[in-house]
Order: sequence, then C-alpha cells, then structure tokens
Amino acid sequence: MTRVRAAVAAALTCWLALTSCSGPGRPDAEDGAPRPLTAEEADRVALARFATYRRGTGNVTMTIPSRGRTVTLTGRIDWRRHLGYAEIRADSESSARELIQWNFTSVTTRPDWPGGLPKRPPATGWETHRLTPHGSPLDAALLLLLNLGTDRPDNAQLLARSSARLVRQDHVAKAPVIVVAGPAAPTAGADRSELGNTRYWIDDDGRLLRFSARAGGESAWMTAELPQSPADPLPSPPPALTQAALAPPSSPPATPS
Repeated sequence: MTRVRAAVAAALTCWLALTSCSGPGRPDAEDGAPRPLTAEEADRVALARFATYRRGTGNVTMTIPSRGRTVTLTGRIDWRRHLGYAEIRADSESSARELIQWNFTSVTTRPDWPGGLPKRPPATGWETHRLTPHGSPLDAALLLLLNLGTDRPDNAQLLARSSARLVRQDHVAKAPVIVVAGPAAPTAGADRSELGNTRYWIDDDGRLLRFSARAGGESAWMTAELPQSPADPLPSPPPALTQAALAPPSSPPATPS
C-alpha cells in the first residue's frame, strides 16, 4: 500500500472516532424525544456517505466556530480524490481572507487573498502545514468534510444497533429529510439518552444535505450545507500539497477532541 493510500485508510478508519468527539452531546432544544433508528432509516444513513462519494465533487458552505469567532468556508470537495478547495474568512475580520487547499494529511493556504475562488489558483505564495485536527476547530472541520464521502456504504445493521438516534423530521431547501444524531462517544456509558456530537440531514434518496458537528474543542456547532447542484472540478493542487501528501506522516490524522 502506498503512503497516500495508507493515510487515506487511516483517515477513514477514524470516522467513528471523529463523530464522537468533544464529549457526550445533549439534545438540541428542538429535538423532542429521539428514538432508535428503524431498519429503513439505518439504510438511509448507511448510504449517505457513499452517495456523497458517488457524486465525486460537490459544493460546500460551512460555518465553523473557532476561539470566539466564526470562520466561513466556501468551496468544493472532491470526495474521490480526497481533496478540498475553498476560500475562508473570519466574520470578525471581513477583509481577511485566505485561499485553502487540503487533503487528509496536509493543508496549504494562500494568505491575504483578495476574494473569490479562481478556476486557476496562483502557482506560488502557498504555505503548507500538517493537518492537526486535535484542538484546531478549522483543521477538524477540514478532516470531517473529507470524511463525508466513502467508497462503500456503512454497515446499516451496526448503525441500527448503535446509539445513533432519529432526532426529528425536517426540510432542507423544501426537501423532506430525517435528522439523525450520530453515535455518542463510548465514554457516555450506558446512558442511551445522551446524543452524539454529529447531526445528519438525509433526504429520501439517502443523500446528505446538511451536516453539523462539535469538534476541535469547541462546544458550539459547526454546520456544513451540501447543495446537490453540479460543481466544477477541482484544480490541480499546488506542488507543496502534493509533496506533503507523499511524505510519510509522523502519525495518522489525529482525532479531534
């Protein structure tokens, strides 16, 4: 197995850990009385990440609470190539923007970006660092976004037996959806009333339209909107990101906490 494939496998393996980060969650104010998933609901949840993967590339907008401010990410994800491309800005500093590209192991940023997501990003001026989701809300969000697509369905029977819960019925852009709380952290013990720190808005076709999580040490929710409209292909990543992906990581992608 190549180093890149090993990094991808490690990131996919940690998915269940990612969805139970930041300690046990509590029901949202509007949740009502969550209940176990039916077999049909478990099937829909099991298909959600696979349906995302089959799309290939999709648009995404995500709001990320980070150390007292809100960071907005607007861009595209290629779930088959495990790449992301976006513009980020802090709401408290509307003029401060960055262009960003990332994969499972590394992040490249282009600081002081004037705005917009160009089809051909600049070839120079990029800064690269290892993806460190532990304690970094932004890096945790980047890793979670890549993990919203996988090349096979999840195990519906395991989901039905897990602590995943149907939270409520809802709508996203007029489409009816079920809202599902992901499995709670194993440390939640036997108290099945505790809800996990992820929410999935899934339509009748098993497509993920919205995703929320608490991760990176934050108690507030980060939320991603995943419209089903066609998305342009991602540009080739800058050489710095490609070289970082080929370098052996010091450790697998860390679990956000």
